[in-house]
Amino acid sequence: MKALVVTKFGAEPQMAIQQRTAPSIKSGYTLVKMHAATVNPLSNQVRTGMVSTATAPIVLSNDGSGTVEQSDQFIPGARVAIYGGGQLGITEDGLQQEWVLVENKRIIALPDSYNLDEGAALPINYVTAHQALTRVGRVKPGETVLISGASGALGHALIQMTLALGATAIGVVSNAKKAQSALQSGAEKVIDISTQNIKDAVLSATDGQGADIAFDPVGGPILGQLLSAVRTRGAVVSIGFVGGVSANIDVADVVIYEKKILGYDAWLETESDVSSALKSIQEFISQGAIRPTIDSTFTMDQFEAAYERLGSRQATGTIVMRL
Repeated sequence: MKALVVTKFGAEPQMAIQQRTAPSIKSGYTLVKMHAATVNPLSNQVRTGMVSTATAPIVLSNDGSGTVEQSDQFIPGARVAIYGGGQLGITEDGLQQEWVLVENKRIIALPDSYNLDEGAALPINYVTAHQALTRVGRVKPGETVLISGASGALGHALIQMTLALGATAIGVVSNAKKAQSALQSGAEKVIDISTQNIKDAVLSATDGQGADIAFDPVGGPILGQLLSAVRTRGAVVSIGFVGGVSANIDVADVVIYEKKILGYDAWLETESDVSSALKSIQEFISQGAIRPTIDSTFTMDQFEAAYERLGSRQATGTIVMRL
């Protein structure tokens, strides 16, 4: 079988398509013929050497989709998504290969209403959004939620999940095209930072109160701007750092208004947490409340173009690699 392998990490990572032996079935596992895997920020961080627990050579991607070939739990031919958590594509080979053998607990049965590209885009982003919003942020119905990177794959998941929880979503994006994408995903209002100030726009939209909480998949300078736009005793939940690992924080604002900065990392989720999140996600799917947005699709042979698209930070939705 073919597998896309990172052979060397660094600013200019080396990747190659290699021939490998297909895995064999064993108890408690499912053999999946892969249809697609995502090309996501975490995979890019792994291949550029930013994740200390990863070692080369390695196959990337921690979420994808395919059909069951053999299993002691799932019917052969069943269409499934795979949740790789903090292991697949990080501490062990991931999903950018033609066949995978994964633990049954990582398998999510897909509804007939989802195609396999959408299935590949589902697991990581929606588990992350669900847990960040519910376990860390404890978002309640009626609250106003501010979301940076609102046109990206995780941004779309955060918007849709916010609405499913009965709260209002305000998106933050960097240009007009991305603003349209965030609006289409369900945001009530979108702030375009190329023409608007985040704090001023949020205060205007909330009668001067500020957002109840903000979620930041971007990181870098925007974190401080989000913090300035949340209400007294509000919070920012930091989820990623594609925009940088340093931020300017107004400490006086934090102290005087008792604001909080919280972190979320999917690696710290327990098996029971993930299981509970997946059940909730499947309920939201059945209600038609959530659906991944696909930005673009590439073949394995087009891996360089796929990672260039990711690096452009112009994607509106998930980038999918068909296998």
